[in-house]
Amino acid sequence: MKSLLHKSMMQFLLCTFIILILAAPLFYWLTKSFYAEDMIDIIEAVQRNEPIPELDLEEDIMQGVMIQYILISGILGIAIILVNSLIAKRLWRPFDETLKQIEDFRLENGVIPPLTESRIKEFTRLNFALNRLMENSLRSYQTQKEFTENASHELQTPLAVFQSKLDLLLQQPDITQQQAKIIQGLYDVSTRLSRMNKNLLLLAKLDNKQYNQLTVVDVIATLKEVLPLLENLTGNITLHKEFHCTELKVRGNKSLLESLINNLVVNAVRHNTPNGTILISVDSNRLTVSNSSSEGALDKHLLFNRFYRPSEKVKGNGLGLSIAKAICDYHNWRIDYEYKEGLHVFCVDFV
Repeated sequence: MKSLLHKSMMQFLLCTFIILILAAPLFYWLTKSFYAEDMIDIIEAVQRNEPIPELDLEEDIMQGVMIQYILISGILGIAIILVNSLIAKRLWRPFDETLKQIEDFRLENGVIPPLTESRIKEFTRLNFALNRLMENSLRSYQTQKEFTENASHELQTPLAVFQSKLDLLLQQPDITQQQAKIIQGLYDVSTRLSRMNKNLLLLAKLDNKQYNQLTVVDVIATLKEVLPLLENLTGNITLHKEFHCTELKVRGNKSLLESLINNLVVNAVRHNTPNGTILISVDSNRLTVSNSSSEGALDKHLLFNRFYRPSEKVKGNGLGLSIAKAICDYHNWRIDYEYKEGLHVFCVDFV
């Protein structure tokens, strides 16, 4: 196994030697073209005992040397540049292939791509280090997923018991107003914890690909089922619907589609203005949820991260949009965000 420097130098020297050999006929042809005619005239004059003709040899020699230098230097320069580019492309091909495989690597897929083998020492060391890094990252990711799912499962029952006990306390006739206020506060906190726990469990199931029941579902029919329940959350916010087709059938899990719609609408409510508007539109292959807002554009790079909240004023636990993104990724749908004309716009393409 050779080093990158040694192999590149050997190939460069070999190609340069071949170029010089191929340049020899050109040098011979140029020499013959510029000097042969004058030499023949001199030889013939000597053989016939005639006076040597007057020739401007100095000018011819200088002109020939300059033309030879320019032509040979230009051809050799072009040839060396082409050879260098070919050598570089050939030597660095394993690195480019490895880079493409690394760019396509996703932890959530749970598969380490086989890296391209190479006889170059540096690339072999790089592949070994990358393999070890991907294995460690995948192992840590799987451990984290298992912990999240197990913890969410284990917390479900204690939270449900805690909430039921608080319900019983609130129903007691002899509690004071102050006690009822404290209990209600605890109940609200436990409700948020339960909701966060369910969201984490949903994300864990999506990561582990536990939703295998994919059927043909109608997006518009699902919207008509879900939206009446969500209208209770909008308060003084006006909800508009625009369906540009009678049905939009996609292949997916209906409960996940309902969760996607729920999270997008709840997000639109939380990032809205008093007496604002929400527009839900459906066309041939796209669901769009847009809402008015007094905020500026959200950060596209952080928007779908778990627990991301643009400000402390926004309610929620920062999992809604990450769940929407995970659901879209699970179905190979695409979700995009843009901010235009004072509106937050989320588009889901069912392709």
